[in-house]
Amino acid sequence: MPTLRERKKARTREALVEAAQRLFFKQGYDSTTVDEIAAEAEVSRRTFFRYFPTKEAVVFPDNAERLERFRQLLRAAEPGESPFASVRRACVGIATELMQDPHSYAEQQRLVVASPALIAHELESDREWEAAIAEALLRAGAISTSSINPDIQYRARILAGAAMGVVRATLKHWRDSGCAINLLDLAEEGLQMLEQGVGRTLFMKNSAA
Repeated sequence: MPTLRERKKARTREALVEAAQRLFFKQGYDSTTVDEIAAEAEVSRRTFFRYFPTKEAVVFPDNAERLERFRQLLRAAEPGESPFASVRRACVGIATELMQDPHSYAEQQRLVVASPALIAHELESDREWEAAIAEALLRAGAISTSSINPDIQYRARILAGAAMGVVRATLKHWRDSGCAINLLDLAEEGLQMLEQGVGRTLFMKNSAA
């Protein structure tokens, strides 16, 4: 059970997120300052930065924790599971989380598409997810990333980039539908298409090397 201090911290964090969202939708992300967010949440500027390192970060409050859960899912390969199947399972696991609160995701994306700064921030975040997929593919192939053949690393990065392309297209299609389509079905379909087309290439070439 969370301690009193932990509950207070969670409430303050939630208050900052809600205050930021109110201001962003009222006056725009780019026109809103950290000082205004802090004042709206009735805390100091210093308190804001104890919870969020940048203004962009308050738009994506769950990203760091979600990325870590994604990495954990990638590491939890099931017996006999193919490397790309592990990636698909991890992506579907995160999709399950998003489906629990589609409204929050849709609201977040409304802000993102209206701000070049947030688009850039999201693209930078995507690179972290892409790197996690590439590392998982290499790890699943029982290859040491410190001594791996550069060609294998290159192919892993290509496949990870392709997987993230599927993820982005899937999320956009889901968002454009008003989050009415089943995201899990979309994710499964898109990633299966990728696996059937190119997902085996890295490992076939690696085994032949």
